[in-house]
Amino acid sequence: MMFGLGIGYLNGWAMAAADGAKKQIAEWPPHPDRVFMALSAAWFETGMDPSEKEALQYLERLPPPRIAASEATRRRQTKNREPVTSFVPVNDVVRGQKLPAANDLSKLKSAGLAVLPEYRPRQPRKFPAAIPENPVVHLLWETNISRGLQEPMARLCRKVIAIGHSASFVQMWVTTEPPPPTLVPTEGVALHRLRVPGPGRLDYLAARCNRDAAIKYRDALSAAETLRKQRQDIDKNRKAAIKGLKGDDKKAANAPYQQELKMIDQSLADQQAILDEFDGRPPNSLRPEPGLWQGYRRPIEEAEEDIRKSVFDDNIVVLTLSGKRLYPPTTLKLTEAVRGALLSACPEPIPEWISGHRPNRTPSLDPHLAFLPLPFVDADHADGRIMGVALALPRSVEPGEAGAILEPWLRDETTGLPRTISLFDGKWLECRMELETRETPPWNLRADTWTRASRTWATVAPAVLDRHFSGKNKWEKASETMKDACERIGLPRPETLLLHPVSLVRGAPHAREFPPLRRKTDNGRMYHCHAVIRFSEPVTGPVVIGAGRFRGYGLCRPMDGKEASHA
Repeated sequence: MMFGLGIGYLNGWAMAAADGAKKQIAEWPPHPDRVFMALSAAWFETGMDPSEKEALQYLERLPPPRIAASEATRRRQTKNREPVTSFVPVNDVVRGQKLPAANDLSKLKSAGLAVLPEYRPRQPRKFPAAIPENPVVHLLWETNISRGLQEPMARLCRKVIAIGHSASFVQMWVTTEPPPPTLVPTEGVALHRLRVPGPGRLDYLAARCNRDAAIKYRDALSAAETLRKQRQDIDKNRKAAIKGLKGDDKKAANAPYQQELKMIDQSLADQQAILDEFDGRPPNSLRPEPGLWQGYRRPIEEAEEDIRKSVFDDNIVVLTLSGKRLYPPTTLKLTEAVRGALLSACPEPIPEWISGHRPNRTPSLDPHLAFLPLPFVDADHADGRIMGVALALPRSVEPGEAGAILEPWLRDETTGLPRTISLFDGKWLECRMELETRETPPWNLRADTWTRASRTWATVAPAVLDRHFSGKNKWEKASETMKDACERIGLPRPETLLLHPVSLVRGAPHAREFPPLRRKTDNGRMYHCHAVIRFSEPVTGPVVIGAGRFRGYGLCRPMDGKEASHA
């Protein structure tokens, strides 16, 4: 049981701004609330059929739809390319003026020709557009629309001619066999944040538009102007009729005109009373505020139940870095700066799974948020530079709770787009980070690169030992400690674990390039080294081991069945 709304972009592109008045970023896929408003506008403008209203109210009560949409390129501002700016005539024009008798062009323009586009002043405008691979989009619901609503819904769809900009022509239809979705609703931090309608949305749009009041004012104003013109014409005819007459003849000729003028004056007073209700000004018709926000992600194939997972959720949150390039020696500085930025944005009290401390300021005994720098590794010319940062959430945290705290920090509350977060440690570390939402991000900024199931794992940042060992078998003891660390994060004990100062992953820096971690008790150095881990069964990442796992050390990369290497 499923039905959907199909949307075909007739020009092959969709023109709508995702960033409001800035008009720099094209919206794709179309927000479900934008589609709902297009359907509502068609209903308002075509007679407001009761059965079509019932269909709209049914639509607004449905849960957020799934979306089937292809990838798209966006015409937007980039570092090396400015968006095209068009200069268009403004809509404000002078009306009601008569042309002068003189043939002076300047007087003609000020008197009447200013209404023509070629004489209106121009203002700069931008028209961001998304060019999808497939110009057909579907909104899908896992329910079956009743026969009584299917025809009204189809009529509404046929009335919609544009979604977004008026030049973004579309054709809409109802389907009961939609394609599989490419985006599904989700809780927590999401790839996309889209506006969706909710119960009462149609009534809200009607109130916001203030349509009835606007029609009432417009009709009263038009009627008053018509009556004034009629009165002028009648009074002109009256004066012509009584011209040269005197006495009773004048009164007899004047009487019918006076009666007619009296009726017009009464009607004019009635229309003026309506206009006085609005204080002589048109009633406000406001742009609607955004609807509800809903997170969307790509469909994920359910993992086999018997695959072991760590205490960290495999849905890691990836942020891309820009600005000054950062390399492994900045690992601790970077994770400290990211953690500080998050803590400063968190509402009080800060949850234990973020701070890593209990309310009494003692260290938490439960897993908490880990900050993982993602290096450029496992590719030709890989140099280990840090491309992004991943937030690994404890699996015990509810996605809704995580989204309620992280989403306001990561996204602009007005547009739902990722916000740029500046990082600065007061000295030399200075860069920016932003939630990674690209359809095809670089290989090292994809969550699956770090979380897919594998038996063999290798560190890209060295793991930190929680103690020192001495003697001939110190490396065997250290290896057993690292195996304990694997069990500590919920994984099975490895079959083998080898320690070495050099990573197995191509491009990962030598262990000595990473600054040492210091013990909080005595400020002593803690030893760190790379590791290669082999489990008896596949496990799902992120795999982060050792004492520095919450600060970026001990991050492992799956090594089984590697795909072609990418940057």
